[in-house]
Amino acid sequence: MKFVDVCLTHQELENSYCKNKIVVIIDVLRASSTINTLLYNKVKFVKPIEKLEECKKLKNHGYIIMAERLGKKVNGFDFGNSPTKINSKEFNGKKVALATSNGTKAILKTKSSKISLIGSFLNLSSIIDYINKENSSVLLLCSGWKGSINLEDTLCAGSIIYGLKNFQINSDTGLMAKKLYESSKDNILETMMKSSHAKRLSSYNNIIDIKFCSKKNTQPIIPYLKEEKLILL
Repeated sequence: MKFVDVCLTHQELENSYCKNKIVVIIDVLRASSTINTLLYNKVKFVKPIEKLEECKKLKNHGYIIMAERLGKKVNGFDFGNSPTKINSKEFNGKKVALATSNGTKAILKTKSSKISLIGSFLNLSSIIDYINKENSSVLLLCSGWKGSINLEDTLCAGSIIYGLKNFQINSDTGLMAKKLYESSKDNILETMMKSSHAKRLSSYNNIIDIKFCSKKNTQPIIPYLKEEKLILL
């Protein structure tokens, strides 16, 4: 029997949760959507970084450096964490280092997994299809916001569960996520706009990012973590 579970924030994650499982890291607004977009636009790889200082040093090693804190671009970096500001001409073939408030920290906590995938609405069906073909239990890791549950990551986790076949939901968090998606699947954007983080981003004139991140299956790729770098499967 294959099981699926949901961890609602990366702060709740313990190493034992990841072992021998497919782990899908979800940060809809916006790290997982940005990573997906970077790789879709043919960057060489994305290196997830926890600390700003470490990320900034990679500028001298030929990286495009991107960083966000509290939803805003950090001064001194090339870009923030906005998927809509990525274009293929500027990023094609480049190395990217990315440090975000929650998403990249979540990714780096999953090194003991069987495989760590990056999930978003943008590549939803690709993630679901991959999981359904594998004979492994799954942990859906929501990044959350500063240790708190957020609506959009839980909604995306529920959308993955909704598409799985022959899996047993192994927790109340999984059941809650699935129910949330079932009640919202026809109005993803409207639901996301009600979230606290969407309201936070709206105050920074990032409505375009929220609309972009709410679209399903626009980027049919599967990013995964290999030797601390995110590349395409």
